[in-house]
Amino acid sequence: MTELRDDAFLLRAVDYRDHDRIVTLLTREHGAIGVMARGARRSRKRFGGALEPFQRVAITWKPGRGLGTLAEAVVRRSHPVLLGSLAKLRVAGEATAFVRMLCAEGQAEPVVFDELDRFFAHLGAPGETAVSSGAPPGSPSPWGSDVAALGLAFRMRLLGLFGASPELEVCGVSGLPCPDDRPAYFDPTRGTLVSRRHGGGPFLLAASTRARLRAAASEDWAEVGFSAEELEEATPAIDAFVREHVGARSHG
Repeated sequence: MTELRDDAFLLRAVDYRDHDRIVTLLTREHGAIGVMARGARRSRKRFGGALEPFQRVAITWKPGRGLGTLAEAVVRRSHPVLLGSLAKLRVAGEATAFVRMLCAEGQAEPVVFDELDRFFAHLGAPGETAVSSGAPPGSPSPWGSDVAALGLAFRMRLLGLFGASPELEVCGVSGLPCPDDRPAYFDPTRGTLVSRRHGGGPFLLAASTRARLRAAASEDWAEVGFSAEELEEATPAIDAFVREHVGARSHG
């Protein structure tokens, strides 16, 4: 079969036998793929250190009936600043796992790929700067040093892209809209707001928190920003929603 070329991010790597490695890659044009990287464990020179997480690589690979075969991988863009921060590494790892959870093998998701590239650019920017579409390198970042907020916004963006966003405007029982200027109860099992009259939910989200979460599900996610209070309020609610819906979906 003809060799293919694409750009990719490493989603997962598993050692195989003595010298090889089975890797899952998110490619821009071919979606998530599984390939055998022969000799990857024997020598870093085999792929030039390209089979490391959080960097964009150019790959040459050959599809197979099961696993494909990775012929070449060359680093296109790395983020050394990211590698120097434990907090950034944790958020980057969580984001990568979330992408792997959502992306079906062999289904092209170029927008997801581009947003992951954008996410790493923000996360890997030096100091309190970020690289975003339409903004030059070194421009002020809405995230400051709070990388957890960036991770939350990225997850909301992915949920929006896959049509899996929680309902944060309407009561899931009555169908009535919640006023934009009032707090509302959120039930992660239903995935919707639930008015107090209909039993409410375990999480009370302020109006501003709901507005930020909705904005983060859009293409402007990288410019949203969360206050410390909004982040503290939103994170456990979205974590619970993901466990209920995305986790079940990925194993279904």
